[in-house]
Amino acid sequence: MAESERRVITEAPAGEAVQAAGAAAPRIAYPLAGADGRPWYESYFGEDHALLYPDKDAASGEVEAKAIVASLALRPGARVLDVGCGAGRHALALAARGFRVTGVDRSAVLLARASSRREAERIEADLRLYDMRRLPLPDAGPFDAVLSLFTSFGYFSDAENEAVARGMAASLAEGGRLLLDLNNRDVLEKAHGVRVWNERPGGYLLDEFAYDADARRFLGNRILLTGGRERRYPFDHRVYTETEIRALLKRVGLHVLAVYGSLERTPFNARAPRMVVIAEKPLTSEAA
Repeated sequence: MAESERRVITEAPAGEAVQAAGAAAPRIAYPLAGADGRPWYESYFGEDHALLYPDKDAASGEVEAKAIVASLALRPGARVLDVGCGAGRHALALAARGFRVTGVDRSAVLLARASSRREAERIEADLRLYDMRRLPLPDAGPFDAVLSLFTSFGYFSDAENEAVARGMAASLAEGGRLLLDLNNRDVLEKAHGVRVWNERPGGYLLDEFAYDADARRFLGNRILLTGGRERRYPFDHRVYTETEIRALLKRVGLHVLAVYGSLERTPFNARAPRMVVIAEKPLTSEAA
């Protein structure tokens, strides 16, 4: 969130917050449905994305790209797959630094924005409309690094999420590394029942958050009130503990090297803003 934003936080009864974000916990069906009745992620990443995340811009991508390169110790010219690349803020920043980048996303709207910027800035990057559940790519790879940034992992059922992780692992070359940038569950649990108002150009954004402990999912309802219109953007995603994500990555053949509290590799603890996991695909001789 941009520091210049005005934030007003209010507490709501937990039950009320869950209902606002979807329904009473026992009756919630995941994934939550968007305004058009389709799974929320089909319409969430659309025309209003920049209003939902005004600080997730090209400038933030440049800053975070430096941290990503350092965290993964990327060699010059390394092959990088950005899973859930969106408007390309990381993919294009890395490609501009000389890395061979492929970005995949299921949002045609955000990919179009990434492609426009790529062409305007004459950056070489392979951008594809693609469902992460179908990884690995049939005609690209293996990659030296796979990125899943800004909680782009965990949208689906546990089985599908594991299939995504398996596809990312299969996309890596031996010795290649995966970077998972996830929310910290301890922080999200404390957000249960919180409502946050933020100013937006021509209006406001109301966020209502909840945590479903039984499903281990974080969910919310984002209500955008701008230009005299109201748009609702519900979302939900699976939230993992460090133990759970270590076990999941082990099942798909990866070895966790480190867990940090941010892309800048600060310590991971209950108060850390993120859970950033670095994992490696072992060499065949090491895996034997």
